[in-house]
Amino acid sequence: MARAADNPHTITGLIVLAIALAVTANVISGDGMVETVASSRAATRRGIVGGVWAYAAYGAMQGPDTHMTRPHASVWRVVHALFIVYLLALVFLLHQTPRGAQETLKFFWDDLGTPLESRSYGEDCRIYVPGHRSGAFGIVKETIFDEFTLAHFMGWMGKAIAIRDWGLVWAYSVAFELCEITFEHWQPNFNECWWDMWVWDVLVCNALGIALGMWTVRFLRGRMYDWSGKQSRKGSSAIEDDDEDDDARRSRRGDPPSSPLVDALKSVVAVITPDSVEKYTWRPTDSPARFLKSAFLVFCGLAFDLNLFFLKYVLQIPTTHSVSLFRLYIWFGMSNIAIREYYVFIEEPDASKAKLGPNAWLAMAVLVVEMLVIVKHGRGKFTNPWPRHILLAWFIAISSTTVYLIAWQRRINLALAKRGGSEKAPARAKKTSSRRGRKSA
Repeated sequence: MARAADNPHTITGLIVLAIALAVTANVISGDGMVETVASSRAATRRGIVGGVWAYAAYGAMQGPDTHMTRPHASVWRVVHALFIVYLLALVFLLHQTPRGAQETLKFFWDDLGTPLESRSYGEDCRIYVPGHRSGAFGIVKETIFDEFTLAHFMGWMGKAIAIRDWGLVWAYSVAFELCEITFEHWQPNFNECWWDMWVWDVLVCNALGIALGMWTVRFLRGRMYDWSGKQSRKGSSAIEDDDEDDDARRSRRGDPPSSPLVDALKSVVAVITPDSVEKYTWRPTDSPARFLKSAFLVFCGLAFDLNLFFLKYVLQIPTTHSVSLFRLYIWFGMSNIAIREYYVFIEEPDASKAKLGPNAWLAMAVLVVEMLVIVKHGRGKFTNPWPRHILLAWFIAISSTTVYLIAWQRRINLALAKRGGSEKAPARAKKTSSRRGRKSA
């Protein structure tokens, strides 16, 4: 069954796609031939959605492969195809006027186009408030049981699974809170109480999400218990014929026959778990270049998070809307592939042979176009001036980091120069002694 699922099935997929298009387009029934304004608009919607899914089907059958193979390689090819569609949609919105972009979104979703209500979480930072509608600790209670708490936790769990490094994810977590402080004069949602930001967000939600994500990576990398049975199959593949079924192998080894339930559970686990989970060693303290490469990954993550808030603000898309959820889903799928390709890119010892993978390139392109959409359609919406203490703090941080990196690189260069001089010294001494020996002779 597993081998049948791994087969391409391109002809079968083409037949299924043709039948689906014939049904959704009313080719056979002939319904919808009488054109009205409403029917024309609905037909346009269906046509565009059908085109998207037709391209996704092409991507599933003929798209580029990635290193991800579970639950199936075609799933990640579909993610790649949908991400291309998302990039094209962003480029289209980029070429519209702000009003045209709103009308485009409203054409597909009637509930869009209304200004969003900005909520500030830092208006009252008291922990103990007698007479509050939710009790004396009502403000803390409402913060803990906020509708986005679970999403916050799950988001950092997903980021930990994608990045797979304690230090880098923690730096990412703290950096995002600093970004919230930086942009809170433009985004009221970023205005939070100190205990909400640093205690509840960083030390509780983020910490638990990161811990569970890293535990998941460690569990999937574990070798003590092989729940999926993949390692045993990999280890015995060199001496056992792949065409031999499991019952024949057990009989030849003298093992008792397996239970159908156990075999079914192994098959399910083998499908839903990764084929292999590699631990990433980003090593940002190895060299200034490595530090900058690791910091660039954190910068891309921060851009992804900030783009979410600014996009929904300038395009007036609620956080819980299907458009926002679609963006989060495809970004989660793409981030796992893109981070892997970026890690392989920076791990290449020969820089001349290093090439950024297509998914990593695509993710960076989407980040850039998202920023361009925010800049264009947000013109005139961010009028509050920058606080001086924010600009001063970032100037000091960037300047001191730059000076430190330059000094760090200089120390490395001096150490390499001394090492090279010490290696050349014995050769000079040997050459001088031989010259003196010839003179004495």
